[in-house]
Amino acid sequence: MLRSTSTVTLLSGGAARTPGAPSRRANVCRLRLTVPPESPVPEQSEKKIERKEQHLDLSNGEPTRKLPQGVVYGVVRRSDQNQQKEMVVYGWSTSQLKEEMNYIKDVRATLEKVRKRMYGDYGEMRQKIRQLTQELSVSHAQQEYLENHIQTQSSALDSFNAMNSALASDSIGLQKTLVDVTLENSNIKDQIRNLQQTYEASMDKLREKQRQLEVAQVENQLLKMKVESSQEANAEVMREMTKKLYSQYEEKLQEEQRKHSAEKEALLEETNSFLKAIEEANKKMQAAEISLEEKDQRIGELDRLIERMEKERHQLQLQLLEHETEMSGELTDSDKERYQQLEEASASLRERIRHLDDMVHCQQKKVKQMVEEIESLKKKLQQKQLLILQLLEKISFLEGENNELQSRLDYLLETQAKTEVETREIGVGCDLLPRLPFRQNDSSSHCQKSGSPISSEERRRRDKQHLDDITAARLLPLHHMPTQLLSIEESLALQKQQKQNYEEMQAKLAAQKLAERLNIKMRSYNPEGESSGRYREVRDEDDDWSSDEF
Repeated sequence: MLRSTSTVTLLSGGAARTPGAPSRRANVCRLRLTVPPESPVPEQSEKKIERKEQHLDLSNGEPTRKLPQGVVYGVVRRSDQNQQKEMVVYGWSTSQLKEEMNYIKDVRATLEKVRKRMYGDYGEMRQKIRQLTQELSVSHAQQEYLENHIQTQSSALDSFNAMNSALASDSIGLQKTLVDVTLENSNIKDQIRNLQQTYEASMDKLREKQRQLEVAQVENQLLKMKVESSQEANAEVMREMTKKLYSQYEEKLQEEQRKHSAEKEALLEETNSFLKAIEEANKKMQAAEISLEEKDQRIGELDRLIERMEKERHQLQLQLLEHETEMSGELTDSDKERYQQLEEASASLRERIRHLDDMVHCQQKKVKQMVEEIESLKKKLQQKQLLILQLLEKISFLEGENNELQSRLDYLLETQAKTEVETREIGVGCDLLPRLPFRQNDSSSHCQKSGSPISSEERRRRDKQHLDDITAARLLPLHHMPTQLLSIEESLALQKQQKQNYEEMQAKLAAQKLAERLNIKMRSYNPEGESSGRYREVRDEDDDWSSDEF
C-alpha cells in the first residue's frame, strides 16, 4: 500500500472487450498509481509478488466483481519525465509462474553445470600446469643431484678400485705367508716323525739289551747250578773256573752295564733334546696356529670387506645404470650431447689425473711456492691496479680542473679591454648570454691572488669553493682541449683483463679445493734415486737464492 493523496486508476484488459467476442479471463491487469513528486518513493525498479483479491471499479457504474483466485501480481515502479512516478501491476497465473520458476531453475542448474565444468577444467589445467612446472623443477634438481652423485660415485669407484688393488696385493701377500707357514709346518711335522722314529729305534735297542741281560742272568744261574753240582768232584777247579768265569762274566756285565748306562744316558740326553725340540716345535706350532688363526681372521675380514666392497660396487654400478637410464629417458637431445661431452671430459680428466698423479707428487713443492708467489704477485698487482685506478681518477679530475681553468683564462683574456682603435659606431642587435655572477668573484679572486700571497688553508678553502661553483653553476662551452679520460676501448680492455684475472683466481681456488677433496698428499718423488734428488733439491735452493738476490 502506498500512502498518497493522488487518484488511483485501475486498468483491466477485460473491460474493453467487444460484445461479440467470447468471454476470456483477464491475464494482465495494469494498475497505474500517480504519486506526487514530494512523496519519498525510491526510483529503483522493484518486483513484488503478492497474493491478493482484486476489486474492479468500472467507470461506467458497473458493479464490482471479484477476480479469479490463483493470480499473482507483480508491481513495477518507474519515474516519468514529468517528475511523476507510476506503478504498473502485472498479473500471472500460478501455472505460468511455476513454469517460469522451473525454467529459471533449469537455466540456473545448466549455468551452474557449465560454470563448474568451465572453472573445473580451468582449475585442472592450472593444477596440471603447476604439476608440470613442479615436475620440471624436480627433474632439474634430480638431474643436478644425479650429476653430483655420479661424480661422487665415480670418485668413490676410483677409491674403491685403489682399495681393491691394495686388498688384492695384501691378500696375495697373506696367501704367500700362508704357503710359507704351511711349508714350515710340514717340515716341522717331518722332523717330529723322524724324532719319533729315532726314539722308537732307541727303545728297541734298549729292549734288546735288556733281553740280553736277562739271558746272561739265566746263564749265570745255570752256571751256578752246575758249579754247585760239580763242587764235590772238582771243587777247587770249579771254584777257580767259576771265579774266572764269574770274573769274566762280571767284567762283561760291568762293561755291558757301563755301555748300557752310557747308551741310556745318551738316549736320555737325546730324548731330552728331542723333547725340548718337540716342546719348541709345539710352541712354534701354537704360535703358528695363533698366527694362522689371526691371519685367517684377517683374511676373513678382508674377504668380508672385499665382498662388501664388491656388493657396494655392484650397487653403485646398478645405481649408475639406473641414473643413466633415467637421465637418458628424461634428457633431451641437446642435454644428451652435453651429458656425453661431460662424460667424455670426465673420463679424459680421470685418465689425466691418474697419469699426472706421479708428476703432481714431484712438482707439488714447486707448485706451492709458485702458487704463493703468484698469489703475492696478484695481491700486489691488485693493489697496483687499485692505485692506478685512483691515480687515473685523480688525473682525470685534475685534467678537468686544468681545462676548466684554461677555458676560464681564455674567456677572461677575451673579455679584457683591448687597445683603442678608430671605429665607427653601428647599431647591431644581438642576443648576448647573461654575465654569470661567479665569474666576477673568480676575477676578483684572481686579482687578490696576484696582489698578495695567501696561506695553505685559504688556498684549500678557495679550491673547495671553486669545486662547489663548478658543480653548481652552468658553465660556458669549452673551447680548449676536452677532458682526457679513458676511451671506451681502453676501458673494455681493462675490464676484460680484470675479468681474466678473476677467472684465473677462481680456477686456482677450484683446483685447490679439488686437490683437498681427492686427498692428494704432498710427497717427495725421486725416480732417479736419492743422490740425484738431493742434488736437485740443492740446485732448486740455489736457484731460489739467486732469484731472491735478483
